[in-house]
Amino acid sequence: MEQRKLKCIIDESIYYDGNNMLSYNSLYNYVVGGRGVGKTFWGKKHVIKKFLKDGSQFVYLRRYDSELDERSKFFADIKKSFPDHKFTVKGYEFFIDGKAAGFCMCLTKGLTKKSTPYPDVETILFDEFLIDTVNTCYRYLKNEVKQFLELYDTIVRLRDIRVIFFANNVSLTNPYFLHWGVYTLNIKKEFHKFKDNEILIQFPQCETYKEVKRKTRFGKLNIGTTYGDYAIENKSLIDNNDFIAKRTGKAFFQFSIVYEGIKYGIWCDYSIGKMYVSYKCDPSLNISYVLKQTDHTVNTLLLNSNSKILKNFAKNFQMGNVLFENTDVKNRMYGALKLIM
Repeated sequence: MEQRKLKCIIDESIYYDGNNMLSYNSLYNYVVGGRGVGKTFWGKKHVIKKFLKDGSQFVYLRRYDSELDERSKFFADIKKSFPDHKFTVKGYEFFIDGKAAGFCMCLTKGLTKKSTPYPDVETILFDEFLIDTVNTCYRYLKNEVKQFLELYDTIVRLRDIRVIFFANNVSLTNPYFLHWGVYTLNIKKEFHKFKDNEILIQFPQCETYKEVKRKTRFGKLNIGTTYGDYAIENKSLIDNNDFIAKRTGKAFFQFSIVYEGIKYGIWCDYSIGKMYVSYKCDPSLNISYVLKQTDHTVNTLLLNSNSKILKNFAKNFQMGNVLFENTDVKNRMYGALKLIM
């Protein structure tokens, strides 16, 4: 029995430690790490320590209210690390030793919080900020970043409050990175800084954790698979290199498509029968088409799916003749292609 217990003991140092991330002192911190590496666990421990030290409160944020259904279990995995303290959950509030320590919130109900003050909140934990939009029915909210910023503004009230966003590496194409102008990232580099260091994106390496997980029966079974690359190696679940290619030197600019505020250049090389989608456009040919009224301006032409230009583009896509500059361009343009096809 004792030997069985010893097998279950795992060195906690192999899991995620966010202290290096905190040392950058960024306002918004996006932690995109491998599945099960302990991101949320560390976040809970961090805010609990802050509360016990100086009474600083926290907000635990999710996207949908249904994601908070099991909030009563919020402290279940962490309370053993603080054996001398009592943890309880009442409604949407967290209590430590009988004192209010934090609050549960969701973006879908964020607007109802506008008149509620939170003067003691010092940290916001936004869990699972990335969504698998390919393999699940979940979707990002309409104008999600705007809804987050409004909720944040309500909570901070002219203060500087750190937000820590946690997620598994589902896809680097998401509304948050788009909002901050982040299009391509090298996940082999751990830290990426933007906007004068106010935006920090971290890809935790956690090499010892990966090594341990590879040796488990689950790890051995999934090594070399798409899911194994995602769950163990921290590679994107959705992003891949299919239909990714740089345009040829013979490719010429045809037109541009503006979709959700981003302009994409459509290039064509007739000698090999390929079309290319890029962030680069020919500035001398200001021919921009839009598919949604929200993208329509005085300098664009709003087309519907019956347009010959768009039909030709969609037909070439269906035939495998459309290539993309990188995975970010591909993932974003897929949304536009759904409106055309």
